[in-house]
Amino acid sequence: MTEDVNTRFERILSSIRKPTAYLGTEKNSVRKDHKAVSASMALAFPDIYDIGMSHLGLKILYHVINREPDLLAERVFAPEEDFAELIQKDGITLPSLETKTPLSSFDIVGFTIPYELSYTTILWMLDLAGIPIWAKDRDDSMPLIIGGGAGVYNPEPIADFFDLFFLGDGENGAVEIMRAVSAMKHAPKKEKLLALSKIPGVYVPSFFDVSYNGDGTVREIKPLIPGYEKAVRVFLPTLAESPYPFDLVAPFGQPVHDRLNVEIDRGCAQGCRFCQAGTTYRPARERTPEQVMEIVETALAQTGYDEVSMTSLSAGDYSKIGELLTALMDKYAHERVSVSMPSLRAATVTEDIVKQVGRVRHSTFTIAAEAASQRLRNVINKKVSDEDIFHVAGLLLENDFQSLKLYFMIGLPTETWEDVEAIYTLADRLANFSVNRRRFKNINVSVSNFVPKAHTAFQWQGQEPQELLKEKKERLFALMKRNRRLTFKWHDSRMSHMEAVFSRGDRTLARAVEEAYKMGARLDPWTERFDFNRWMKAFEKVNLDSRHFANRSYDITDMLPWNHIDTGLSLKYFTKELECAQNGIITADCKVDKCLACGLDPRKCFKPYEWQPYVTPEVNKAPEAPIESYRYRLVFQKTGYGRFFGHLELQKIIYRSIRVARLPIAFSLGFSPHPKIAFGPALPQGVESLEEFLEVELWEGKNCDELVESLNGAMPGGIRFVRCEFLPVTPAGKVSVNSQISGFTYRAATPLPPEVIKTALERFNNATTAIVSRVKENSVKELDVKNFTSRVELGEQPGDILFESRFNQQGGTVKPYEILQWLFPAEDVRSWRVIKTGAIIQPDRR
Repeated sequence: MTEDVNTRFERILSSIRKPTAYLGTEKNSVRKDHKAVSASMALAFPDIYDIGMSHLGLKILYHVINREPDLLAERVFAPEEDFAELIQKDGITLPSLETKTPLSSFDIVGFTIPYELSYTTILWMLDLAGIPIWAKDRDDSMPLIIGGGAGVYNPEPIADFFDLFFLGDGENGAVEIMRAVSAMKHAPKKEKLLALSKIPGVYVPSFFDVSYNGDGTVREIKPLIPGYEKAVRVFLPTLAESPYPFDLVAPFGQPVHDRLNVEIDRGCAQGCRFCQAGTTYRPARERTPEQVMEIVETALAQTGYDEVSMTSLSAGDYSKIGELLTALMDKYAHERVSVSMPSLRAATVTEDIVKQVGRVRHSTFTIAAEAASQRLRNVINKKVSDEDIFHVAGLLLENDFQSLKLYFMIGLPTETWEDVEAIYTLADRLANFSVNRRRFKNINVSVSNFVPKAHTAFQWQGQEPQELLKEKKERLFALMKRNRRLTFKWHDSRMSHMEAVFSRGDRTLARAVEEAYKMGARLDPWTERFDFNRWMKAFEKVNLDSRHFANRSYDITDMLPWNHIDTGLSLKYFTKELECAQNGIITADCKVDKCLACGLDPRKCFKPYEWQPYVTPEVNKAPEAPIESYRYRLVFQKTGYGRFFGHLELQKIIYRSIRVARLPIAFSLGFSPHPKIAFGPALPQGVESLEEFLEVELWEGKNCDELVESLNGAMPGGIRFVRCEFLPVTPAGKVSVNSQISGFTYRAATPLPPEVIKTALERFNNATTAIVSRVKENSVKELDVKNFTSRVELGEQPGDILFESRFNQQGGTVKPYEILQWLFPAEDVRSWRVIKTGAIIQPDRR
């Protein structure tokens, strides 16, 4: 009998390290019938789930498309190697998360391109999906491959792999492109591309022909379609037109940014000369404080997050940052919701900001100085001084912050050895700086390498040779060892070299990307996966020199590979900024001071708004002092896809569901309060359960039936609460369920014939010992499962086995799959369905 797709998929999930990254069943995820929509798009992110689910832009597009009844968007992320190997072995092409639909069945596969080192991962995902990697090799039956995001402002190194790119804010563009594709569903590909090229923001690489000089530089970029001379970036006039996805998909696992990210503004007017985002996201636009407050209130209720990050290129430059931060903390501090601002200029940090941020928890505070000497800060137009930095350090120490992170770059244009050593000097001064006898316990100094980017004042500058960057890093490392409170981290100069190659490269690089992919390059942003020698072999094979792209400088009059990409900022503006850099001249903040004539229409730039201070409404606040709490024991089931949740994932899911259900959870006291939730013993991943325990304390009494109903309404599929009981505090104190459990009962459904099972059970029952090896990271431990197993017998259904697992005197137990592996060493027992049917409870046990 042939397995159906879902059975095959579940079998694969049973054999991999992080199955929840492939479920697609998160709360607020969307599933539609592909046959009932007019167009579909797979939103592809060329990195693993934990990275992709931290990306706000992807979540916005997911929401914008799926709110249209006749359009469909599903997600797909780069798989890890174990999943990729198994689907290839099983003959499955890379599917979407939500409905497990092959990517080749979508009308569009839209890649977010976040960084240059993701290029080979894009090719890998296309290959896994059974889609030809070269645009010229894809016929009319294949989906259109589209690129968007921060990495499309010099897409030339990968232009020949893509049908088109979208430049700018994608909220409106994504829907417009999908409607155009829907209207031309059966038209030839070239006709589709011609129609799509008329949509503002669309860049079709095949409609431009590129020729080269004898030295490998670009000679000419020739438009092939009359009237389509350039691809022009588009942007929303206000952020009010960017619909925020209140019903954010709440990710499983542990994404790198596991919090509610709220974009308070877009664009930046500071004009740092190295910063591409500062030019490609112009003009600066702000959400009003009222809009931000509405977003936070609605999204927290939908997701259960306990941290809000105010996303911005420079949050301190938000016009009403002090008032907004105070309003947020006044409203949410009692709920233990913290607010962070990951991007702050030291010059904008006030005492009120520091106090408000520290009201819930004292996380590490980051100061991005970029350069340590004032001379070099002037060169890069970084408007911060040593006085600003030490002022912030003093505020942090006064408000009990114990850690500080400093961020710098090396290899900046005009940098000297004196500028490099100034990084240590500044860090050392801060380490010895004290306020009221308080010092930072540790200071993390993070150093990256300057990478010249297209559409910046430094786009003509070559990157320093990686040998010199490495020498500077080693010099700093030697200096940092002089102070024990300094921790030094740096970015690999070889990775930065490759980033510079692609940030300044042209279409000839596509052959090198393909060769590197064929040699095994993928997931290159991960240091453990990046192989510089492999890249060098790929360049050698296609007869290219990476230094030609990364290290050479251009003249102002040279034809740059990205000259036909128009971000709206003029050549005159960039050349003027380069001249100011060479003379160490700071230029103004155009949002505050004056228009710098960058090329954008001043009428579309930021205009100040009037805002009445936010008045926090009366809320039912948690008590500040310890009072009597109400304790409940809840029982829930973990079935279906829920069995793939690890114990830590389960804890996070339930904690957030408690917050979504608006239950008045009690918190511990002290410097770092935590919710008063106690979970039963960890259930092995892959095992279903009909009886899992949870104990929680609330500062208000609740009806048990209402408690169960409200929690079930907030849970993702696979977890369901079934009963609840109130636990009065006895004179002997609080007795936890963990202390009363002595073991568990299980049922395993095997595909084996009765005689095979019977033989195995007899062998087990007659054995004096049953040794299994438990492999954990780099260690192997031998266990005798007979010491933990009191009963193994046939079940009522054919193929079923019933057994018990008990704790030993030290509190250890054996996993059900370990018992099964001893019984059937030649079988793939991980693919069998195992259910924990109950717990063995001894009420008098303490």
